[in-house]
Amino acid sequence: MVRPNVTIERVTPTKAKQWLQGNVDNRKLRETRVLFFARLLQEGEWELTGDAIVFDDKGVLINGQHRLTALVVSKISAEFLVLRGVPSKAQEVMDQGLSRNLSDQLHRRGVPYNTQVAGALQWLAQMDYIEKKGKGNVHYSDPSMRPSLRELLVLFEKNPQLPTEAKHMSKLSYYVKVRPGPTLAVWHRLHKIDHEDAEVFFKNLQEGAGLGKNDPIWRLREWLIADNRTRSTTGRAPAYRHVAMMLKAWNIWREGKTTQKLSYTYSSTKKDPWPKPI
Repeated sequence: MVRPNVTIERVTPTKAKQWLQGNVDNRKLRETRVLFFARLLQEGEWELTGDAIVFDDKGVLINGQHRLTALVVSKISAEFLVLRGVPSKAQEVMDQGLSRNLSDQLHRRGVPYNTQVAGALQWLAQMDYIEKKGKGNVHYSDPSMRPSLRELLVLFEKNPQLPTEAKHMSKLSYYVKVRPGPTLAVWHRLHKIDHEDAEVFFKNLQEGAGLGKNDPIWRLREWLIADNRTRSTTGRAPAYRHVAMMLKAWNIWREGKTTQKLSYTYSSTKKDPWPKPI
């Protein structure tokens, strides 16, 4: 019987291809996952971790096909922990644990409001994608373009004020029932554009005092409150509409205009332009 043993090996694309030939009983290969890993390799974001490439006691590959395929696709070598000699039935219990998500990593670093900050980072990255690479497409047209955990942590390092901003907007979340993560992303973005205007915009959105019914902030406030009421019935609007409505109201307000109706539609039959904040 082969005893389990662990090594750290530098795996070349050629070796990865050889190992994959013995992949006889693994999960269906997901192309988007492979392309995601390949992008990390190409951008130098890959790191050695405790997630091993695993072979059973008969030498059959039972874990690691997506990572190895990414080596072949990218033509880049990388270091891996390699575990050999485990019982073949071990595959039945692999990948069942909870992944360490962005919120967990922020909490580990002692970041307050880690859940809201994690949501904001996701949306800051998605807004950047929509405006630059997505060309107005609100969804990632290629899932492999989704930001990696490391990319989001680097984004946090560039925007360390997010936890403080999360604290400042807590009353807004309470009174208007906005979605904390996406709203924090918009809060952060608009304050970068014009801090004083953003302070007025969000103060009026929170309080709603003295606003006419055709004021875009009033229209936004009414929409947000109505949207929150649907959470237990028909379900709330998708997060991208939440973000788009806030940006659209901001743009109309900044232009000094009023509106009788505030809306944003993105469907197979109609795609409103994404309201890049001004």
